Order: sequence, then C-alpha cells, then structure tokens
Amino acid sequence: MDLFDSRIKAGVLFATAGQGGDSLTTFAAENMPHLNVSFTHMITPTLVIVGDQDYTPQKYQLTVRGPEWMSDPYFLSPGAESLLTLFGAEHSLSGIPGYEVTETTDENPEHVALIQLVSWAYLCHALDIEHDSWTAVQKALSEDPNPIGRIESK
Repeated sequence: MDLFDSRIKAGVLFATAGQGGDSLTTFAAENMPHLNVSFTHMITPTLVIVGDQDYTPQKYQLTVRGPEWMSDPYFLSPGAESLLTLFGAEHSLSGIPGYEVTETTDENPEHVALIQLVSWAYLCHALDIEHDSWTAVQKALSEDPNPIGRIESK
C-alpha cells in the first residue's frame, strides 16, 4: 500500500516502531498486523528520534529485539536523513506525551528541551527555511563533553 502524500515535505518520527517480519514476536505478528511494516518506501526527508533505553516494545511483547528496533526507520528508509538518540531516555522520550503524564518513567526536562530544539532546527533545514540552526545544533552536540544525546546523519 502506497501512503505517499506529496503535501508532506518533511517529518519527525518520535519513538516509532521498527521493522516488521522477523523482528516481531509471534504475539505481535498475529495480533498487530499494523506493525508488520517496511521502510523501503519512506522517501520523505525525516528526523527519527529514539531513546537508547526504550524497552517498551519488548515489555509489551512487540519485538524480539532491544531498543535499537526503534531506529529502524532511520537505518532502513531512503528518506530518513538524521537520527537523534537520547541517552537514558525511554519510550516517552523523557516526558513528551504531556505535562505530568503518569506513564513517563524517565522525566527529563533537558531531553524534552533538546527534542524541541533539534526538531525545530531540523524542520527549518528540511523545509529550506534556514540552515544555520541545524548546523549549530549538530555542532553543539558533537562538541559537548557530556552530551545527553547524539545526532547521526546520512
């Protein structure tokens, strides 16, 4: 099924499920067919954001893999351009579902602020609004002696 929409020029994916097929548990394959996805046709420029401690898909028996499963949209799609990995972040990415949301077990305002900064800078860059912010945020993270995340780009 082709879900391409030419109106969408860029995107940001937050803690998105990974590849289907052999990566899914038997339970997920049988009960959640929407997880049986491939990213080979995802061509829209995209920033993927993940937490390196996101074990939620394993907890709910969705995947046989670890937190790296959530990075599949970046590694397996031709459109994904960048990956922000937050160190110590779980599935809620340190609180982005909402203020005082009870399922946030890894609340970290610094992670949330970084997500906001990186998302904004990436979208401005990808939509050709301005490029200085994206360059600056990438440089700042790469030069930080104690980074709370890492940006990779293809």
